[in-house]
Amino acid sequence: MSQITELLVPHFHAIEEHINSDPDFQASAANVDLGFVITSSDNAQKAVVVDVHGGHATLSTNAAELSTFGLRAKPEQWQAFFAEKLVRPYQSFWGMLRVIGRDGGVEVSGDQLSFGRHARLWRLVLDRARDALHDKPILTALADPPNDEVTDEDSVLGRYIWLDLPSTGKVKLFYETAGSGPQPLLFLHTAGSDSRQYHSLMNTPALQTRTTMYAFDLPAHGRSGLGSRQSPGGYALTESAYLEAIGAVIARLGLRDTIVCGASMAGHICLAAAIHARELGIRGAIPCEACEHLPFTQPIYELGGADASLLDPERVCGMCAPTSPEYFRRQIWWQYSSQGYGIFSGDLKFYFKGWDGRRRVEGIDTGYCPVNMLTGEYDYSCTVEASKATAEKIGGARFEAMEGLGHFPLTENPGRVLPYLLRALDFIAEQRGKE
Repeated sequence: MSQITELLVPHFHAIEEHINSDPDFQASAANVDLGFVITSSDNAQKAVVVDVHGGHATLSTNAAELSTFGLRAKPEQWQAFFAEKLVRPYQSFWGMLRVIGRDGGVEVSGDQLSFGRHARLWRLVLDRARDALHDKPILTALADPPNDEVTDEDSVLGRYIWLDLPSTGKVKLFYETAGSGPQPLLFLHTAGSDSRQYHSLMNTPALQTRTTMYAFDLPAHGRSGLGSRQSPGGYALTESAYLEAIGAVIARLGLRDTIVCGASMAGHICLAAAIHARELGIRGAIPCEACEHLPFTQPIYELGGADASLLDPERVCGMCAPTSPEYFRRQIWWQYSSQGYGIFSGDLKFYFKGWDGRRRVEGIDTGYCPVNMLTGEYDYSCTVEASKATAEKIGGARFEAMEGLGHFPLTENPGRVLPYLLRALDFIAEQRGKE
């Protein structure tokens, strides 16, 4: 198997051209002096040195010992990362770290804080190197939104309501709505984000005529206020707190026979909502990227001292499908960069440790609340296999794997996810019609 030097050295000129032409790299590299290496974990002498100075990147095989940190993987793992056809978790180095880890040969050597502080730089270097190896066009401009994304008048309307929730106290909660169809559809946002995730789908005519869509920001998320009993830095989401917010919104807005839909953390809570469907008034669930339990096994997830507003979105975007449009990936990045102090890590306490549906999901009454689970093929956090195994425990549930989608399907590629979502709505309507 070729070493990393044999793979990249013949393309140094093209790689440098791709890196240094990228507007994102130019912005991120300004005033940065950094040296890091891309190396083989089984032969540290075989290393590609990346030197960033004066906003410019230079590649070489010299003076690796002067580098601040190193990205290490086995030759066959680098081959998979730089392949033209990618499979999970090789769409990102974050995925390799999480799934394969140090025991499998993937690790970060040297200064961990510098690795986190410069996560955007080294990620852009790896992405542009992959582009160069496959003769993709050089990026000289930022990604424009798709033509159907820009409209003369956006359909999403937002407003505030006051709620008094047991877990947070009195809170000014922000919610949005779009569409005029007969079926209420409540979108729930992922960890560390907000309802902006659903703007593209909420502007989709096929959904607007069929459903009336709602989405809200959890307390202390997005545009919602801090609850009167919430302390910055002390936040940790629980299943009961998320469910009480869902129930309060449904009751306050007077929704009936609501379908809930969300991904990741919101996918987990869709399963929890289905368990409590009768008390919440929920008549359908579309959990995306969800399963009954997800053990916390991720390495190098907390890098103390690193800027969370840069590090969190970098880690998050590593879970997107490599085929998702750059415009939507950038929007996800920005949304994850703009949350409050401690919110993302507090949500992850629920995602990894607080949610446990084992020996509970089997009790979901799919006659009352049909369940249609969806998971993207590139999701290495909650895999297709994990989601399917959970769906098989829920009598009457339907599962579908989604091609070309990752951990944030409803946001990262709205056009691709729409047919899956419409089929899920069809399934729920059909099952409810059997009553």
